[in-house]
Amino acid sequence: MINKVFLSLGSNLDSRRCNVQNCIQYLSDSKSIYIIKASSLYETSPMYNLDQNDFINCVVEIQTSLKPLELLKETQSIEMEMGRNRNLDRNQPRKIDIDILTYNDEIIGEKNLDIPHPGIKERKFVLVPLLELMGNISIPGYSVKIEDLIKDLDKNGDKIRKCNYNINEKNLSYSS
Repeated sequence: MINKVFLSLGSNLDSRRCNVQNCIQYLSDSKSIYIIKASSLYETSPMYNLDQNDFINCVVEIQTSLKPLELLKETQSIEMEMGRNRNLDRNQPRKIDIDILTYNDEIIGEKNLDIPHPGIKERKFVLVPLLELMGNISIPGYSVKIEDLIKDLDKNGDKIRKCNYNINEKNLSYSS
């Protein structure tokens, strides 16, 4: 069975956009993952731990034959291969972060995995690129559309800046 999945990618260490680009290449190299498209890149301030660099974020739409926990294992393997230390406390600077946002239209609650991602509605850096790829629909489990979730975050003053470089989907390189 082919599953439609949206992943969030983020980096705030070293060359942030290269890290995101490399992550997309790792995903593309996986035999079980096919990248459909990637959103624009966005620069955002950190959440929770404010004493760190800004992030570069994007969302990618993939197709995969992997089941949710298999996909989690695959994405965590990519994070580790790219140098992410999963032994650090939460919300620390990281070279790459991959979150599974949605998996088909399913609502999944496993010991180590909740889908849709539990922080999705409070993260403008996820919602804005998700809107770009999905359009103004409701996320599974939420009765509110993506634009309405973004408007709620606008009231909080959350800032997101679209980067002047994007991922060229054909060769996964950046263009200005």
